[in-house]
Amino acid sequence: MSEDGARPVTYSGYYGADSRPVRGVVPEEAVVTLVVNGQAVVNLMCTPTRLEDLALGFLFNEGLIDSLDEVAVVELCGNGQSVDIWLRHDIEIADVRAITSGCSGGTTFGAAQEPPQRVQSDLVITPEIVTRLMEMLSEASSLYRRAGGVHTAALAVLDNDGSLICVAEDIGRHNTLDKITGAWLRAGRPTESPIVLTSGRVSSEMVSKVARMGAPVIVSRTSPTSLSMQLAQAAGITLIGYTRRRSFRVYAGEERLVIEPDPGSTN
Repeated sequence: MSEDGARPVTYSGYYGADSRPVRGVVPEEAVVTLVVNGQAVVNLMCTPTRLEDLALGFLFNEGLIDSLDEVAVVELCGNGQSVDIWLRHDIEIADVRAITSGCSGGTTFGAAQEPPQRVQSDLVITPEIVTRLMEMLSEASSLYRRAGGVHTAALAVLDNDGSLICVAEDIGRHNTLDKITGAWLRAGRPTESPIVLTSGRVSSEMVSKVARMGAPVIVSRTSPTSLSMQLAQAAGITLIGYTRRRSFRVYAGEERLVIEPDPGSTN
């Protein structure tokens, strides 16, 4: 497995009536097994980077752990083909796994339409911050620029003009959220009101993951689904989509948006 998520390939490039071999890269895809307390729990189709974060974030977002204090061992096994986690307690896994709308078929053990926990936060943001953070997300998408075909997610905080505290890329948009959740846990939950940024569509399971982290805002480059809008409203989450250089759409939680007066205005 590659360390940066891209695999060198040679393909045939056609240019009009001519063709020639071209060396390039494509996103790497792998099946990684999550093993908990000696039991294989789920096979994750993913980009094989930040696998410890992916595994820990998946367990947290599924409600199987609430903190790293419950984790005794995290170990990559089988040349990165599995993540072996031992907890300080037993867990019960539901027999029914919901296949979500995520890329590569996301998996969740929870009820797909179960209302998420409500997020309590006094955070307010401006339109300028929203567009600036998404520009930073694009700049941080290094694997996408090299190979294409992947999603990017990040956690941001509002220090000064805003900054990204964690960035993850993966073939599955749901995996990117699990990866940043795992990194957030391992860093000691460094902020109480993180902002989640994503390049992908916001579906219901993604809103549930954001609510689980206590993040009051999720910003996407593209669209939410109807159910994600309902869940975001119920959870008190500001849901923003179709973010462009100077525009975006707010689908839930508009009360967090504050428009600052134009300093050049005389009104």
